[in-house]
Amino acid sequence: MSGAQVIIVKKKAKGHGAHGAAWKVAYADFVTAMMALFMVMWLLSQTDKELQKELSEYFRTGVFSGAPSILEGGSGLLDKGFVDVIPDSMESHLQLNAEAVREAIQNVMIGHPQLTGMKDVVQVAVTGEGLLITFTDNSEDLLFDLSSSELKTPLIKVLEGIAPTLAQTGYRIRIQGHTDARPFPSGSGRNNWSLSFERADRARRILEQNGFPEKNLIGVFAHGASAPLEPNDPKAASNRRLSLLALPPGAVSKANRAVDPRPQP
Repeated sequence: MSGAQVIIVKKKAKGHGAHGAAWKVAYADFVTAMMALFMVMWLLSQTDKELQKELSEYFRTGVFSGAPSILEGGSGLLDKGFVDVIPDSMESHLQLNAEAVREAIQNVMIGHPQLTGMKDVVQVAVTGEGLLITFTDNSEDLLFDLSSSELKTPLIKVLEGIAPTLAQTGYRIRIQGHTDARPFPSGSGRNNWSLSFERADRARRILEQNGFPEKNLIGVFAHGASAPLEPNDPKAASNRRLSLLALPPGAVSKANRAVDPRPQP
């Protein structure tokens, strides 16, 4: 027995398997999540409150504020000539609808060649408040007769032509009337304040009669001769004008201030 071979079996230690490299993966995931959190917090601190609200609405509903559901037919710029889905920026939305209004005006002039002079009278511009359509009288008196609240045929035709397009945009409108500084005869019972309102109100009626919904009207304002385009010539024809300020969704609150928006040069 003393010569028997002795066999010694050695087992290799496996270490602490449960405490191997797995913690490193978990730690890397934690660091990545914290970096993402800090980046999101930094981005939010650089974003204005209006955009934060829109982003919050997007993650809650899946659509940006003001954009109708695809099921309701929202599809951008269609053959109907207006934008019904807000694109990347409000300015782009306004610019596209400004083009639609300009096209409507052009179509009116094509259908009525005698209105070609209106191209120098009507201006469509995108301003800081919204889409501004301004009709400015000239020496040819295409818009109004002196001291008269009646709108002339060229102005009526253009208002009739743009009413359906304005209605389809869904914008809300503020109508403003302006006069020159010619005084009324003493004792007439009328003045430039009443005249500017009457002209603006007649424009309102024409728009409504041609498809613009009353519920989308913000107000009719009279400025009289208080805001002339030509302050050095208060009786100049260009001081007689009518303006339509169209405000998209989200910009209507600005319309509560009865200011005098001017066309951009």
